[in-house]
Amino acid sequence: MKFPAPLCAALLPVLFSCAEQVSRIEHVREVPLKTTVVPAEDVGMHRTQATYLLHGAVSQQQRFQRLGQYYFVTWNDANPEQAATLVMMYRQGKTGSTVLTKSIFYPAGRKGGTQNSVFEFIGDEAREKGEILAWKLVLKDNRGKTISERHSYLWGDDH
Repeated sequence: MKFPAPLCAALLPVLFSCAEQVSRIEHVREVPLKTTVVPAEDVGMHRTQATYLLHGAVSQQQRFQRLGQYYFVTWNDANPEQAATLVMMYRQGKTGSTVLTKSIFYPAGRKGGTQNSVFEFIGDEAREKGEILAWKLVLKDNRGKTISERHSYLWGDDH
């Protein structure tokens, strides 16, 4: 027996909507800000990104403190009723093989769906410790169990 194409097309979205939603790290985008001067031309979104990151910095000193690396993380939050922590482990150029960490805690009861987080490596920290060479992001639930992870190409499996 053949199923009619319109019936199959109508049932397809229903089947996908029943699929279980999972929390996971969707995308990580590094945005380096290396100069306090906004580019004159919008080449590859550099002008837009620089304008966004330098917004509100009035003096040259304030603009200088914004130089460094920004990591924009997009992740899907399927369990907003549980607390979660986004942990970034990283190595910087002047710290050798030392693995450093930064984390962002998300309390229970937040709005679910797409979450956007930013890890900043700017100012004195960026100048004293150097650029980020390798990184790994881990999304953990309220018990510390790893839900999702992403890492850079240079991140080794020995950590």
